[in-house]
Amino acid sequence: MVKELSGDESAWADFLISKAALILASVVLFAALFQLAAGFKEVEAQEQLDFLARDFKTAVDETGAGSFSGGTQELSYRFDENEVFLISPFGENIEVCVSGEYVHLKAKYDEKSFSAVRPFSFRVLPFDESALRGKLHTEFGTDGREESPLRADFLEVNNFLRVSGTEEVILTVNEKISIKKEFVYIKGSEGVSAFGYVLVYQ
Repeated sequence: MVKELSGDESAWADFLISKAALILASVVLFAALFQLAAGFKEVEAQEQLDFLARDFKTAVDETGAGSFSGGTQELSYRFDENEVFLISPFGENIEVCVSGEYVHLKAKYDEKSFSAVRPFSFRVLPFDESALRGKLHTEFGTDGREESPLRADFLEVNNFLRVSGTEEVILTVNEKISIKKEFVYIKGSEGVSAFGYVLVYQ
């Protein structure tokens, strides 16, 4: 066949064009496969970040929904002990932002930004008990403990705390995060009532 081609320049040209087209097609195919693989990695990374946000939200909501006998109870949450966190491509480069309304995880991987937001189902405040009692005492004259209940309307207290908890607080993923249910006591015409809030802090 080589002898036949050597005597016909157009046959050589056709042969080379066919080879070039085959090589080009292979390059295009490999590039498409590479892009597809990269796309799958990005989807997997986003799913992992979504899972971590959902898992943290669940821990906070379950703490709020739980009824602890004998007073308050503090739970600990660690992102760096979660199996999904350990296998994710983000490492410790995840920023955890918590407000009274949601948890927001931000991360970067392969020069791309990822984000996952989950709203809380329970009343959340992104500070500790000392800050809670201090804010209540400054605003209402008492700290809202059972022995010193607030003399205010529930809606007034709830709105005050909701506004106090709107600012995002950044938490560190490789340190313990405390999740604690606390009660605020309000004294009204029908006696003393207690309302639960979940405190999230480090």
